Amino acid sequence: MDDRIRDPEQGPALDPALDPAVSSDQHARIAAEEGQKRLSYLYQATTTLFSAPLDAARRLRILSQLLVPDLGDWCWIDLSGGASESRAHTHHWDATRLLALPGGPRPDSVAPDQTLRIPLRDSEGVIGHVTLMFVESNRRYRSQDVSLVTELLTRAAWALDAARQYQRATSATAAREDILAIVAHDLRSPLSAVVMGTSLLLETAEGGESQSVLQRISRAADRMEKLVTDLLDWAAIESGRLAVDSRSVPVTSLIADVVDTFGGTVRDPALVVDPLPDAMANLAVTCDSHRTGQVFGNLVGNALKFAPKGTTIRVSTDVEPEVVRFTVEDRGPGIAPEHLAHVFERYWQVQGAPAQRRGVGLGLAICNGIVTAQGGTLSVTSELGKGSRFSFTLPRAR
Repeated sequence: MDDRIRDPEQGPALDPALDPAVSSDQHARIAAEEGQKRLSYLYQATTTLFSAPLDAARRLRILSQLLVPDLGDWCWIDLSGGASESRAHTHHWDATRLLALPGGPRPDSVAPDQTLRIPLRDSEGVIGHVTLMFVESNRRYRSQDVSLVTELLTRAAWALDAARQYQRATSATAAREDILAIVAHDLRSPLSAVVMGTSLLLETAEGGESQSVLQRISRAADRMEKLVTDLLDWAAIESGRLAVDSRSVPVTSLIADVVDTFGGTVRDPALVVDPLPDAMANLAVTCDSHRTGQVFGNLVGNALKFAPKGTTIRVSTDVEPEVVRFTVEDRGPGIAPEHLAHVFERYWQVQGAPAQRRGVGLGLAICNGIVTAQGGTLSVTSELGKGSRFSFTLPRAR
């Protein structure tokens, strides 16, 4: 990077700017070349820092390796910890020298112009200091060196801040998953007891007010159990750990499950499931049948919840070259065009829906995560006043 860099055994190099034999034109050319080298060095160093893994300790090590030997023989990085600083990293271009003198030479053992101590700042203020020292190479710091180090440390602070923010977010995500795991364990057990106990009481109830109360308790417990399940599923989707047991599943089996779940009783709005043609009798898709049942359950359940009475909800199946497309179509109020882009976002809810029909807003986000995890896509088209079409694809089994 610097024309003055030499092997330490050669002694100090002559700064061209101090050589009286160098003409003014040569001074200008040398200054321009050095400026270009410094810009190139700064660009490469910044790229290296930001392309490194989002780990603060690793980025500190990379920073010290970028500074040595170009801008020092020794490098110390001290980070603030409350009212004091602690040594985070020490580096020297000669590993054997570092082993022999792990603490490095004393600052007062070299000339003042052979040492730099520059603060490391981020958006919150000073987070530490970087100390550089020329010892073996016997070089001196110039104003250009100070400017270059200061600029590099400014960018390094951004890279370190990004790593720390990532680590905080990762820790927060892990903590949230721990809390959700506790909820799953500590809340599901009493919920199961409530559900089972209510079911037993309903079997022996003789009607009247007591049966009505028990039915309300049962519905509330079912909603709580679904909420807990949804929260755990979304946490698994966000962390990339959603359990999907993909295998070859006949399309006829998936459609039969929809009919069994939603077609067993008279409903208004009515559910119509298009029969599969004979050509689809042996057609199969690669999916997790339980997870796919969740998707159908949410899409059909939403349609039944929002579609007006006297209308029809249609479930159809289409075969494409690489996938099978399943569609749930209703004649409900539809979704405004400006809201379509947000339908699959977590916590999004239909605007203006009655309170008793509104959920937490995780259902469609979970459906999208399940379909994506199985190699498919989920989409929606809608028109206000005319209804909505939710379609998802699954890969055809080979």
